[in-house]
Amino acid sequence: MSFNINWSEIGSDASISEAVKDHLSSYLQNVSLPSFVNNLKITDFSFGAIAPTIILKEITDPLPDFYESVNEGLVEGDEGWTIPSPSDTQFLIEVEYKGDLFVTMSGELVLNYPSQEFIKLPIKLAVTNIGFHSLCLVAYLAKQIFVSILCDVSDPILDEQNSEPLLDPNGTFMAPKKPFERISIIRSMNIDTEIGQQYQGEGSTLKNVGKLEQFLLEKFKDLLRKEIAWPSWINLDLSGDNNEEESIGGEEEEGTGDEIQSDGGSDETSIS
Repeated sequence: MSFNINWSEIGSDASISEAVKDHLSSYLQNVSLPSFVNNLKITDFSFGAIAPTIILKEITDPLPDFYESVNEGLVEGDEGWTIPSPSDTQFLIEVEYKGDLFVTMSGELVLNYPSQEFIKLPIKLAVTNIGFHSLCLVAYLAKQIFVSILCDVSDPILDEQNSEPLLDPNGTFMAPKKPFERISIIRSMNIDTEIGQQYQGEGSTLKNVGKLEQFLLEKFKDLLRKEIAWPSWINLDLSGDNNEEESIGGEEEEGTGDEIQSDGGSDETSIS
């Protein structure tokens, strides 16, 4: 079985990119920043032109957890109660991404010596070269799509890029070296940091600020673990009746409520 996803259409849809940008910005606003950083915010987001590689592993019925989520707050027999339908389906897929998605951020680097906030320097951060290789569940029922990442998949290229891997490779799928780091999701990521006025046209620039970059890497991993790693998931309502995007164990976020459409194009992801 094979079908195509028009990645260029997703990347060119400004509303989707803006929704992701707003969600990342909302997350950063609720993160306790280290004392040397102020006013960190997302300034740009792009899906890029390179699509992920997707392999369909299995087709089954959706898990009971997804029906429980749809029927939350209802009693069996109530209007709107969802029961399994022949059209309900669930895909187990392997997703490999080594593309050109990027995120840019701005903020202030604070020097707290000899006094608090003695010097503030503007900073610009560009997040690129994001790589992941994971096993995912994608379920469709009641005009809703559920997406959850189950585990990381062993990948020699990504493992080689990570000088201090969190994961201990044992066969095809990977187990965490530390119990609390059950899944990494992001396996590679570059952060280029500019400090000063260089990107505004003057001044000096310092790059690769280790502490800040490591902080951001861990926060991005924490965000993905919280939002999309099982037993959490992203819930996309395609009915147009409910403009909410939900994840188990997280707060509800407002979504666009738009339908996601896919047709043929030059930048396609093949699933076979």
